[in-house]
Formats: sequence, structure tokens, C-alpha cells
Amino acid sequence: MTDSFIFTGTGFVTGKYKLTNDQIYKHVKSGLLQGFNETRIINSDNYKSSCETNPNLNPFDYMVKEKMGFETRYNVVPFPPVAHLYKTAENTLDLAVRAIEIALDESGISGNQIDAWFVGTATPHQYAPGIAEFTKAYFTDQTDTKPTYSLTSACVGFNINIESAIAFFKSNPEAKHIVIAHSEVMSELLTTERDFVPFSTFGDAAAAVVLSRIETENKCGVVATFNAEDTRMLDFLGANQKGHLYMDARRVKSRAVPNMVNAAERLLTSSQWETNDVDWFIPHQTGNAIVWEVREILGIDVNKMLQEIQYNHGNLSGASVPAALHKLLESKNLKPGQKILTTVAGLGGEFGGFTYIVPQKTYSFTKKPELENKTLLITGATGGIGSKIAKLAAAEGANLILHFNKNNKLATEIKTQLENEFNCNVKLWQADLANETAIKEFSKLIKDQNIQINYLINTHAITGGLSKASKVEYEEFVKVMQANYLSIKSICKHLQPYITDTILITGSIGEDAQFPGSTSYVASKRALRGFAVNFASELYENRVSCIYYLPGLVNEGMISKLEEAQVNASMMMIAQENLINANEIAARMLKSVYRMKISNVRISYESKLKVIKDGYLKF
Repeated sequence: MTDSFIFTGTGFVTGKYKLTNDQIYKHVKSGLLQGFNETRIINSDNYKSSCETNPNLNPFDYMVKEKMGFETRYNVVPFPPVAHLYKTAENTLDLAVRAIEIALDESGISGNQIDAWFVGTATPHQYAPGIAEFTKAYFTDQTDTKPTYSLTSACVGFNINIESAIAFFKSNPEAKHIVIAHSEVMSELLTTERDFVPFSTFGDAAAAVVLSRIETENKCGVVATFNAEDTRMLDFLGANQKGHLYMDARRVKSRAVPNMVNAAERLLTSSQWETNDVDWFIPHQTGNAIVWEVREILGIDVNKMLQEIQYNHGNLSGASVPAALHKLLESKNLKPGQKILTTVAGLGGEFGGFTYIVPQKTYSFTKKPELENKTLLITGATGGIGSKIAKLAAAEGANLILHFNKNNKLATEIKTQLENEFNCNVKLWQADLANETAIKEFSKLIKDQNIQINYLINTHAITGGLSKASKVEYEEFVKVMQANYLSIKSICKHLQPYITDTILITGSIGEDAQFPGSTSYVASKRALRGFAVNFASELYENRVSCIYYLPGLVNEGMISKLEEAQVNASMMMIAQENLINANEIAARMLKSVYRMKISNVRISYESKLKVIKDGYLKF
């Protein structure tokens, strides 16, 4: 038996805005982009010859699609890129997280089973900390101390990290799984660019793999790796201090071709392969001018070279090769025992590649529950969001204490369902939280039974009347204030000694976009936020986190009490584009109590209070 290093999961994502050759051509013709000599193309014999078989072929498509090898690409902002749009657009971190989510799902493991994180980019979302440190925070709980490695590299970044990951495996015999990802937002380097070539060439994307150590009879997976650097390329491709791309395409080609050939030949020798042994050749998707010449020099059959990423997504820098691997695996065209050769070259003169043998079988793993041996107390657990959080927590192995007020039948049904479906421990707590005596009695029970609660999630609330302020009765105001503010304050204060990790308090969109006629509700939530700010400072001394979670408008629950005009006005006020799916927001609320970062929200701090806005990121 031997250790093999195998891709057990892959992921690939792009920016959401598709950019076609026709769109770029339109801006060439308008004068926005330069460098394209249409007259020279029209008068060329090769173009005329191509038009005989394809009379609808325009000069730009001939140049960019037929000669350069690019048809479509995807950016994180609409074309043409404008600097201010990147403040709210997806960045390299966002793309990396999405790609890794897919890779982990495919591998069947969770983030807390990853032994190291290697993430590369040349277009980081911030200077420091690095992208790997932030990426890991989206997938592990806050106690995870597994190492992270951020790499500043472009086209060869993934390849460098492959070699580094295997070295990590060899130095850490207990390690089983490593995440390797590369993410780029190349379009952000082009906000002042006027040459059509880089717009035609580059796309925004991220790709990721889970590399796993597997014992196999015969060596498979990654067979050989190679990395080197050619200083003669340093001045011809990069981004300057202002973040603007510079590129001398001819000089890049003059060095990239021999470097990629060199890397491929070294890898074939190291792997003890002949050229004819290669079943799939995946070059860096840099364009026809380079990869066709590399393939020709190596003598590899044209049908073995994969260029799908280049044609349909553009040059994705270091994400090119893992994206191609993902597409190849997704297509089901890979067969056991097939041999893959990759070769790359790019920014800073880096070049290299790796060889890979497809394993004889696929490997599956058992996902480790993320909340095993953890206890959650959820208030309002028979409500829409509360019940969904309870189910998600049970699926992750948590023990549950579910609070409810009056609906004993529903609470019992939820308890029975969760225990039967997930074999978890569920306790029920019935209480009218307007009665502080009930809270004190529960607190005493927790103390007497020595129950340790890791996470307290407060979801209970009442809407109250939606009358105008002048028509709200005093009794109504007191009732709403008691339910939405004072009861939560009392629970948090009495249970504070028994909470070990996180307390989540649910706020409301109404604090930012007040619904007409919701005075008592909004007042109670704003009072609650004031309490949360002060309470978070108290908790901080004991290393307990406090989160104030502000959901946007959800597609069920309170929205049923609002008129369509109220909903539309509120969403416009806070720039919420769509109603939030209740299942999705429940999942994010749960993850927020044990992960440092979660996707699709905006996180800020008010003193020690962590404030999360979900569904209205632009407000």
C-alpha cells in the first residue's frame, strides 16, 4: 500500500455578469476600447477565407474567438468595469468561499475535517490578514486552530499550493484532507484600461479542490509536481502600485511557451511517462497563441488538449487549471487510470505543473457533525425561524432546549420529529416570558442540574398592533415592550452564568426601515439593541460573544401582517432586492453563533456587539 493524494472534491464559480465578444466589440466601435485594427483584419486573406465558410463572421470575432480563443467570460461587475462598483461587488474572498463550499459538498466532509487551508490570489480582497485565514473562518467553528497559508501569486498559484500541500501531508502524517483554492477578480485591474486585449482575455472566477490522502495499492492521484521561476518575465506582466494591469503580450509569449514546455518535459520524466501516455493535457488557459504552440512542440494530440475554460470563461489566472479539472470531472469523461498532464506559466515568471492519475474508484467520507456535544437553547422554537433553526441544529448533532409559550401540541410534535429523525436529545421549556418568575425558575433548574448551554438563540417576538402611534393603547405598548425587550433582557441576564460561547439576539429590519404604524414594535427592538450593546461588553469579559442579528424581510411570518405597499416601501428604503428565503436565513443565523464569518451578510461592530445584517447589504 502507498499514500496517494487524490482530488475528492472540486468546485468552480464565476462572476455573475456574462461578457460576450459582441459587447466588447460594441465598445471598440464606440471608441472606448482601442488597439483593434479592423481594417487590417478585413483586408487579410485569412479572414476572407474564413468568411467563405462563415459569412456572418465579424472581424472582432475572427480575431478574439478564432485566433485568440476567447468567446465569453464572466465578471463580478457589469461591463465596462467602474471602480466604485467593486465596493459592493463580490470579491476574491466571496468567490473563494463559494467554490470551496461546492468542493466540500462534493467530497462529503465539513470544514472542521480539513487539516490545512492553502488559498492563492493576486487580487486580494484586502492587504491583511490573508485570504486563507478569512476563508477558513467561513467553514470552521471558532475553536479550530488548523493552519492557513495565503499565497500572493497569479497564474501558477494553484500549482505552487499543490506542491506545498503535498509537502504538508508528508510532514504531518495524521493529516487527511487539505483545501486548495485560487481566486481572482482580474476585471478590477482594468478600470483604467483601454486596450481591448485584456478585456477579451480575462475573467473573474475561483476554483477549489479537496486533496485527500488515501492508501491505495498502486500510486495514483498527484504523481509529480514542478515549480520554477524565470526572472526575465518580471517586467512584462503584473499590476502596478495603483492596481492597474501591465502586460506585454509578445514578450510574455516568448518566455511562457518555452517555460511551459520545459515544465511539461520535466514532469513527464519525473512521472516516467511518454508523451503518448497522456490522456488529457490541461495547459493554463492563456489563449491559443501560447497553448497551441506548447501542444505542438510537445507533440500531444490536439484531441487530448482541454480548452473549455479558455473558450467559455477566459483566462482565469491560477483558477484556470482547477476549473478545468472541475469541468472534466463534472462531464464524467474521466476514466480510471487515465493520465493528466498540466503546465502553467505567468505573473512574475513563475512556471510549473503537475501530473495526475485518475483513481480506480471514487472515495466517500462521513461528514462530522459540527455541533456534536453542543447544547442550544432556542426561544420561540415553535415559530417559523425558531423551528427551522432547531431542525438544522439537530441535523448537526446538537442537544436542544426548545422554549415555547402556548402551543404545547406543536412543540411536542417538533420534539418527536427531531428525536426520531436525528436521534438527538430534545428538552422542552414552556413559559410565558412576560413572567419573570418563570425565567428565574428555569435559571435555577439549569443551575441545579448543572446544564451547560453553549449557544442561546433568542427568536421569540410579537408584532403587536400596526396602528399609528397616536392610536396605540398604553397596554398594547407595554405588552409588546415586555415580549420583545424586557423578556429577552431578563433571559440573557439570568442565564448569562451558564452560557459558554454565544448569545444571539434577533433584531428587526424595522429598526432601519420602519413599517408605517409599527411604533410599539420598532420601539421595543431599538430598546433591545441598546441593551445588547451594553450586555455585549459584560459578556466580553468572560469571552462570550454577543450577536445582534437583523434579518431583512423574510418570505414568511411577519410579512403576512403587512400590506404590499408597506413591504415594497420598506424594501426600497433599505435597498433589499428580494424577500429572503426563511430556510436560508435560519441556516445563516445558526452558523453565526459558532462560525466567525458567514456568507451573504454584512458584519460590523458596535463596541463589543457583533451586528449582522442579512438581506440588505447596501444599507
